[in-house]
Amino acid sequence: MSEEKINPLELIPLMKEADAKRDAGLVEPDSLVKVKDLSYGPYGIENTFDIYYPKGTTNLLPTIVSIHGGGFVYGDKELYRFYAMYLATQGFAVVNFNYRLAPASQYPAPIEDINNLMNWLLANGLDYHLDMQQLFILGDSAGAQLVEQYTTFVTNSEYAKLFNFTAEEVKPKAVALNCGVYFLGGQEPLTAQFPFYFGDEPTEAILQQFPIEPFITKNFPPAYIMSASHDFLKDLVQPLAAVLSAQGVTTETKIYENPDGSELGHVFHIDQKSAIAKLCNDDELTFFKEYL
Repeated sequence: MSEEKINPLELIPLMKEADAKRDAGLVEPDSLVKVKDLSYGPYGIENTFDIYYPKGTTNLLPTIVSIHGGGFVYGDKELYRFYAMYLATQGFAVVNFNYRLAPASQYPAPIEDINNLMNWLLANGLDYHLDMQQLFILGDSAGAQLVEQYTTFVTNSEYAKLFNFTAEEVKPKAVALNCGVYFLGGQEPLTAQFPFYFGDEPTEAILQQFPIEPFITKNFPPAYIMSASHDFLKDLVQPLAAVLSAQGVTTETKIYENPDGSELGHVFHIDQKSAIAKLCNDDELTFFKEYL
């Protein structure tokens, strides 16, 4: 996967341009309550988040926490708002948040931030119609890796002991892992895969936390794992599904393709103008609803 060798910081201008083109002309739906720029931690804008849910909501709603991608160096909640708002229009409360990015903040900053976000949601979620007993987590690319790792952190107490902070008591009903990068620290050292994220010399404590997959247990929730026909990470779908299945975890996998055979690439599902993206997102929501 030669793409992993590219300096991700050099790609940020291209990613910004592509994301702006993807979202051009989109407008936020007026059918939602949008609570924006709440704070869950001490790191300023990097610890802010939004909550979306349908107008007229009076009861608790199943809750989706969306973890954005961007190679651990790029991305924020603004780039994911149209995607997250679509999910909310389908009867969910959706949490769309920022987390600290490399190289300014290195591993395990995002895992700490996710954990702090969960702490806030557990303490305050009832005020925003969040049913944390019906929690779902999804993410794409680097965000899918964070979903995999955080879910392992909260479902395997032995793995959690490798960290210097305590896992919040959350039990996701199911997760969706989209176009993700998995098996970090497996065939290649962490510093070769994501040097900006892990630094030049990860500590021994960090090295013990990877690869994640041997720490996955039967307590990992059902997982929908998807990729696309021309996603450079698609070959990781089946190996991850095999790890989960070996633990007895229910998995559903799908490699999406355009009907006309044209290229369908990395994190295609974020594009709210795309019919195949809508199909994928609806498939995942259908999967989640099986576990309500």
